[in-house]
Amino acid sequence: MQKSKSDKPKSDRWAANPEKVKPFWNEKWAPVDFGRETKTCDYEISSFGRIKSVDKLTGRERLLKGAKARGGLIMLNQKLRDGSTGIVYIHRFVAENFVERESEDQEYILHKDYDKGNNNWTNLVWATEEDWKVYQKKSPIQRGRPSRTKNYKLTETQVRMMKKLLKRGKTKRKIIAKQFGVSENCAYKIEKGIRWSHVTIDDDDDNMTDEQILAQVAEQGKNS
Repeated sequence: MQKSKSDKPKSDRWAANPEKVKPFWNEKWAPVDFGRETKTCDYEISSFGRIKSVDKLTGRERLLKGAKARGGLIMLNQKLRDGSTGIVYIHRFVAENFVERESEDQEYILHKDYDKGNNNWTNLVWATEEDWKVYQKKSPIQRGRPSRTKNYKLTETQVRMMKKLLKRGKTKRKIIAKQFGVSENCAYKIEKGIRWSHVTIDDDDDNMTDEQILAQVAEQGKNS
């Protein structure tokens, strides 16, 4: 008896006609680069802030919700082939790929409606430090936020972690900056002591690997 097409294994049917995520009108997608090889899927993020996985074998696409960090930011958090953790903050990825940046002084990314879950490119804008300060004063959700220094959105604990990673030099500055949700220029200024110069690290405090530190940052998710 001859098998019908429906009798084929699902994996074969998906390979022949892989499921695709239906795009919205005028929606654009860009591939995510974690800096290391992913496991079974590649990942893409759209100008509308949507996330999808693409199976390397079958081409099947699947929408992902992402993980919510403390403070409301959405991130894509994946275990990579070498066992390390890859983290991309959706708002920063969308801004870097789909939102025009007028000057290098605009290191901050603001959500126009103060909703950190709304990462549509039309809701994001690059801003200077002064713009950010004005934005924060107008925020309808100021209560309950942890106290921070004037140097923007990192806590001293995070800066200490970042300085450890930068000093070791095992992980690229660009990757460190992305995982902390800041620009590479901001990470450079922290490394050179231009910012957060009062925060120091102990030379003998070296009992955590880079991967463990970055995993801890992902779990805490305190950047905003």
